[in-house]
Amino acid sequence: MKVKKVRQKSLNSPRGKRVAKRKKEDLSKLTTEEFFGQNFETDSDACDDGEEDKNIDDEDNEQMDSENSEDDEQIDSDSSEGDLDPAEHKKSLMRLKDTDPEFYKYLKENDKNLLDFRVSDDEDDDNSSINDDRHVPNENLEVASDESDFEPEEAEGDSKKKITLKLLKTWQQNIQTDKSIITIKCAVDAFHAALDSVAALPDTTTEYKVDGSAAFNGVMQLCIMYLPDAFKRFLKLDPESQEVHKSKRFGKIRVILKLYLSDLIKLLQSVASSSILTVLLKHLRQMLPYTRSFSSLTKPLLRILIKFWSTAEETVRVTAFLNILHIATKKESVLEKLLKTMYVKYVQNTKFVSPNTLPGINFMKHSLIEIYLLDHDVSYNHAFLYIRQLAINLRNAITLKKKENFQAVYNWQYINSLRFWTELITKSKDKSMLRSLLYPLVQIIVGTIKVIPTAQYYPLRFHCIEMLLAISKETGTFIPILPFLLEILDTYDFNKRHKAVTMKPIPLICILRMSKSQLAENGFKDSIIETVYQFILENAANESHKIYFPDVYIPCIVQLKAFLKKCHVAAYCKKIKQLLNMIEENRKYIETERTKITVDLKNTAEITNWENRMKTDGTEIAKFYASWIKIHKSQVLKLLTKNEEEINVPVRLPKKQKLDERDAEDSEEESELEFRLKGTESETERKKSLNKAKKRKKNKEKKTTNNIEDEDLPREDTDIVQDINSDDWG
Repeated sequence: MKVKKVRQKSLNSPRGKRVAKRKKEDLSKLTTEEFFGQNFETDSDACDDGEEDKNIDDEDNEQMDSENSEDDEQIDSDSSEGDLDPAEHKKSLMRLKDTDPEFYKYLKENDKNLLDFRVSDDEDDDNSSINDDRHVPNENLEVASDESDFEPEEAEGDSKKKITLKLLKTWQQNIQTDKSIITIKCAVDAFHAALDSVAALPDTTTEYKVDGSAAFNGVMQLCIMYLPDAFKRFLKLDPESQEVHKSKRFGKIRVILKLYLSDLIKLLQSVASSSILTVLLKHLRQMLPYTRSFSSLTKPLLRILIKFWSTAEETVRVTAFLNILHIATKKESVLEKLLKTMYVKYVQNTKFVSPNTLPGINFMKHSLIEIYLLDHDVSYNHAFLYIRQLAINLRNAITLKKKENFQAVYNWQYINSLRFWTELITKSKDKSMLRSLLYPLVQIIVGTIKVIPTAQYYPLRFHCIEMLLAISKETGTFIPILPFLLEILDTYDFNKRHKAVTMKPIPLICILRMSKSQLAENGFKDSIIETVYQFILENAANESHKIYFPDVYIPCIVQLKAFLKKCHVAAYCKKIKQLLNMIEENRKYIETERTKITVDLKNTAEITNWENRMKTDGTEIAKFYASWIKIHKSQVLKLLTKNEEEINVPVRLPKKQKLDERDAEDSEEESELEFRLKGTESETERKKSLNKAKKRKKNKEKKTTNNIEDEDLPREDTDIVQDINSDDWG
């Protein structure tokens, strides 16, 4: 049936029409006798028609007829067998494109299904040996041919060796025992390829290819765990040796070592996980001896380490600082640049102080002090310039009295800078050059207190007093601190009724300026009394063994008694009276001990020995303060952690045995205080009018200062780092 269809279609084709036309032309030339003498055949004689077609084709084109006859014979033979080979049939149809283009075009236009004859997958497998040199005109076949041509070229161009877990395991075994450079080079190249696999612009010259997270992690683990020992083994270094460049084999491994250190720095810059950063920084600590041989890597390495030290998570900060300290200790040439950069970073990160940021600020302060104490001479130059700049800002605030000048002083960056230089100088040695900056620093702190001496800035005053107390205690220098505390008791009206009630005391450790709403709360007065009590007690405890204690604290005793007379709040009077009793008792004790010896004021050594003996024996007020401060610090910690349950627990202060044994006179004074608290309204109004008159007089004298009182200082956009530039200082 297939053969008949093919022949019928061939008769309807242009070729068949052309043959029929040619027959008509031949018949027109015949005579009547010749015409009737012809043997006419029916359409059913297919074989004769095939012969006529063959004779006509021989006249037109012998080659084309021979090929068609071969096709017909092939088709006949296939049909006689009953099974037509699809591949051969397809080839015969495709040959029509070359042998008879017009007929092929006709088939393409009228019977496209015949040309789209598809061979099954099984038949393709059986005929896989067919010559592929011929181009099949089918569009689908052409696309498949293009893809197959491209794939081998891509495979040939990708010559990188893929990293597998099996290969990494082999390297891990070899790198622990191999003393050559081969395995080290393979590990470093694989590390470089691993970074390129995640880089935005990968390096096309890498020898290896890392695909997948398993291979990436395997390469990282191999290098971190085994490369440091492998480098030591190859260079034949001692366990404590730091002179890597002096090894005879350093020239052979120099390029590989620099490549690995550079990639390690790049990896540190791109990692965000704190746990991974901690591991990498610990590994970097092992590789730091090798960085000394490459000065070009020191600057980018310190830049990323300082970033971690100032902004990262706590564990990362500590690990980064250990690396910085090692570099600064072993490489003195970078110390000067390091001091300036780290100090500026410290100031930038102290702009805002809160319970959350305070631990990080304290860590930066203490770690930076360790760096500055490495070289006192270099540190002195930086300290002199920065303290001088703080003094310039203070001078501008006092003389110019403009808003921006006040803001340059009354902010957290300025206070934290003073605190840093205070701790640095107190921790330096007695004969250090840094001790020569003690006097100007104390003058700056005292001047800062006096810029705006109002109740709104009592917290800032307390921060400055705390610094002065630390300097006096650590250096043994006498600083007149009591006047700044007694001034508060003398000028502030603690009898004034509060407009708001709060159950929580106000923690002043993270505050510089009180708001108007906080000034109206009862918690403000409670915090003021508590802080004044703490600082007077601390100062008295620090100087309780001094030979001059009875003379220096006479004004303090007088002013404390004056405060008790004018204060009507029983809780405040009770606390100040307890403080007064301890000071008077210590004064009597020192006077008694002082009369037992003959004091020669010119013999300072004898006086020092006597004071040391008194300090060793211990005074009652010093013992009381040691026990009280522990309870106070725990209370402050509870306030900062906002633990309400622990905050409301009443704090029981330690009491001396002599204070517990109150006599009748003390009980009478307490009853008198309670009576005075319930005093007549006329007496209270009279005192209020006197206080108002005093305040009006002070307001006239300090008009400019009071205009600044309501200002919101400091502003959030104030940044004194802009002023800290050593290039501008002459």
